[in-house]
Amino acid sequence: MGMSIYYTAERNYPLTDDENKAIENIVKKYDGKKKIKGGEDFCIYDYDPEEPKVIFSGSTGLPMSINPMRTYEACVYWAKCLTEIRNHVKDAEWFVHMDDTDLSWDEKDGWYLPNK
Repeated sequence: MGMSIYYTAERNYPLTDDENKAIENIVKKYDGKKKIKGGEDFCIYDYDPEEPKVIFSGSTGLPMSINPMRTYEACVYWAKCLTEIRNHVKDAEWFVHMDDTDLSWDEKDGWYLPNK
């Protein structure tokens, strides 16, 4: 069974054109330089007008491996991508988790997996 990283941003107004362009460029950069074998490309769900506050959401499957470090490295990689996106999407409430583990946010360093 594989693991995934899930992400959602909510706010009372939609993404701007500039935010959408920034997100597109960030995702292209991370999908293009991905060095981790396996897993999926970064996935963004289509905007759902039935949930207008959800302005950004998606999930990305992480590589399945007997080596848990590989899955961890993939999560850290996509967390960096999400950090760049969050820095371009202001005033949103964010939720990011890897299956049942919430990632934590640090204003200086961005998203990270907490030590448990």
